[in-house]
Amino acid sequence: MHRFYTPQLTPQAKDVKIDEGSEVHHARDVLRLGQGAAVELFDGRGLLAAGKITQISAVEIRVKVETLRREPARHPRLILACAIPKKGKFETIVEKATELGVDEIIPLQTKNSDVVIKPEKAAHKQQRFAQVAVNAAKQCRRATVPLIRPPTPFNEALEMLLQQGPVLIPSLTGDCRPLLTTLAGLQDPPQMSILIGPEGDFSVDEYEQARRSGCLAVTLGPTVLKVETAAITTVAAVRFSGDVKDSSG
Repeated sequence: MHRFYTPQLTPQAKDVKIDEGSEVHHARDVLRLGQGAAVELFDGRGLLAAGKITQISAVEIRVKVETLRREPARHPRLILACAIPKKGKFETIVEKATELGVDEIIPLQTKNSDVVIKPEKAAHKQQRFAQVAVNAAKQCRRATVPLIRPPTPFNEALEMLLQQGPVLIPSLTGDCRPLLTTLAGLQDPPQMSILIGPEGDFSVDEYEQARRSGCLAVTLGPTVLKVETAAITTVAAVRFSGDVKDSSG
């Protein structure tokens, strides 16, 4: 069943109008759906509806809702704050993080960042990353879409994340514990965050600030990973660890 992003969906919905241009075009001109076609709608916040198209035109679709349900949240709530790599690879990070169940993504600006987003382009980039997240959620049949924050300096991101639970920071230097060992020792926090540095790594000052503030320095193994590999590896490990604990608890 084809799925459409419908942020205006509510638990009381009986008849839903979809008038977002790209969704209408995809349904009518790409998928060639017509009256009576069965579809699913999701609001990006966990609400799912199944129904049938009652009207379809070049500008809008009407769907009669038949069933509604809410997708349970995964544990823990997961935030990824990641430096932006070159060549558009941050979009890949957003896509894969969405597939793996990340709840919030922060494009991180660090001292050694390869890509620095200018203030006048920040809103456009944020919107673009958000659309990538929506598309990924549709593809992987996830009912929630990660919140995409604007590009955020390291200091601001660190302060915000430390107020919300444990913060993991993969490190190439210093005294680090293996990631899975660290995860096994955590007492099921409701929320967890991950800090991923740029290709040139976090600066010495940034690492020291993170460690002094209580971040958990972890190692991802003996090899040096690219930004996107480190991000996806860490997210997958956290999600796998949480799923195992949920299934055994």
